[in-house]
Amino acid sequence: MSEDTLSPEFYHALVRHSTALISVVNNTGIYQYVSSSAVRLTGYGPEELLGKAALEYIHKDDLLRMKAAFALLNSQQEVEVPLFRFRTKDGSWRWMEAVITNAMDDELVNGYVIDARDITLKRESQLTLERSHSFYTSLFQTHPDAVFTLTPGGIFEQVNSNICRILSYSRAEIIGEHFSRFIAPSFSFEANKALSKAQNCESIALEGKVRNKYGKVRTLNFSILPVCIGQNLIAILGIAKDVTAEKKALNELEKLSLIASKAVSCVVITDVAGKTEWVNSEFTKVTGYSMMEAIGKKPGELLQGPETDPNHILEMKRLFEENEPISLEILNYRKNGEKFWFYMDITPVFNDEGKVSQYFAIQYDVTERKEAEKKMRRLSEDLIRHNRELHQFNYIVSHNLRAPVANIVGLVSLLEHMDHENENFPRVLQKLRETSSNLDTVIKDLDEILSLRDESSGGFHENVCIRSTCEEVARSLQDRIESAAATVQLDVPAEVCIQANRAYVYSIFHNLLSNSLKYRDPERPLFISVSYAKEGKQHLILFHDNGKGIDLTKFGSHLFKLYGKLEKKTEGRGIGLYMVKAQVETLGGTIDVESSPGHGTTFYLRFSETEA
Repeated sequence: MSEDTLSPEFYHALVRHSTALISVVNNTGIYQYVSSSAVRLTGYGPEELLGKAALEYIHKDDLLRMKAAFALLNSQQEVEVPLFRFRTKDGSWRWMEAVITNAMDDELVNGYVIDARDITLKRESQLTLERSHSFYTSLFQTHPDAVFTLTPGGIFEQVNSNICRILSYSRAEIIGEHFSRFIAPSFSFEANKALSKAQNCESIALEGKVRNKYGKVRTLNFSILPVCIGQNLIAILGIAKDVTAEKKALNELEKLSLIASKAVSCVVITDVAGKTEWVNSEFTKVTGYSMMEAIGKKPGELLQGPETDPNHILEMKRLFEENEPISLEILNYRKNGEKFWFYMDITPVFNDEGKVSQYFAIQYDVTERKEAEKKMRRLSEDLIRHNRELHQFNYIVSHNLRAPVANIVGLVSLLEHMDHENENFPRVLQKLRETSSNLDTVIKDLDEILSLRDESSGGFHENVCIRSTCEEVARSLQDRIESAAATVQLDVPAEVCIQANRAYVYSIFHNLLSNSLKYRDPERPLFISVSYAKEGKQHLILFHDNGKGIDLTKFGSHLFKLYGKLEKKTEGRGIGLYMVKAQVETLGGTIDVESSPGHGTTFYLRFSETEA
């Protein structure tokens, strides 16, 4: 079949069945002819493109390249346009390549012939391959760990910068070398075993040691990934993480844990947030909490309780904020609710970057020592009080006891030489009776004080409710209260009770109420109130009257002393407030006073909630 014998219909059929888009544009770029394959390739029918500018369908980013191709046709017969995008009827873009031929001199064509082929699938595959390659390259080079590839025989083909850093060799010194050159002798057997598995297309993870250029050994975690097509190994991909520092830290921690587990003190290791990571067996023995119960929790969540000092908790919070070591004693609670004392040394542990990574606490159970200190304090307070009492006894002996005895001796001597008929004899005898009575009173006071001292060393304590005791005292003094037209108001809840000696509590309020009646102001009706307030962990009892009041500037230093009477004309021996203070302190409480002349007096009695 010669070209001369081919009919026009043959050429039309050839173009119609071609996979290419054949078109002709004039010198202004307007479509003059479009092959019927346009429908299949672009969705446009030929009639939709005829008369339209061809460049309108070209992607804006490809226009310059297309215009440049047309410009070359002024000097070239044929121009290749390797890559451009053509807008289809549905608005999508198809990748095409084209050959443009200048047929302006052909009177049958009189235009530029564009032979365009759809290469979208080829281009998309190419882009996918490029993206994959870029991704692989980026992952390979920027991976935070060491990444390398080996030939099936174990020769380095590619390495990233982290391999070079670990081995202290340049990339050129590593590529082309067998991996065995860089491994530590102790790892040789396992490394060759891993290579054999990879050659059988088996993945493997293992830990091993390598030796760098300067002989320094480092520990790496390897992931060996064979790249196989079918069962044929074409390459080996390896990823290695340098765990030298972690292994060293772990070994140190294991040593520390071994030492700590054998320690007689409690050891606690927490993370940077203060949550427990590890405790030794002594911690479990002392607190009752197992390691599994402690892990993940802050020690304070397990051990702190209602009576734990908030200031100690704030001190530990300051440690976490300022990263400073601290030592303190703190009241804690065992798992069974029993209270005990811990002495703690807490030290922050810093990492290589200077940041806190853990906290290390050594704790000692100092409950026995704290109890001993408490007993010593009580003993010291008792000694101070007894010493104060000795001074009072010395005062009594020196003043109140010696004077009556001297008077009695003198009066007896006088009576021995006096006739019974002497008119002064009855008067001297009466004086002797009065002096003897005064001596008896002093001896009774001494006996009462000594009784208080003896009972304070081991008196019986029971639950004593303040309101009911005050009501009992008021009933015992009812006649005097009515005689004085006094009002007694009790504002103490019935449930407020203390552990105390009932006789002491009764005596305290009896003395205070008696003094209020005794020192009432004749200018106004007597009003007495007993009220209650909660003050921290203490009961506060306020005993107030609107009596004469006391000039504390003048009499404050003598108020609670033995025989410290403020008004000599008033009945009484001046022992009441001395006994009140002594009994309050014996019960573990304190007493304070506020008063001024003409404004009454208020006594503040404080007792512990847990013990009196």
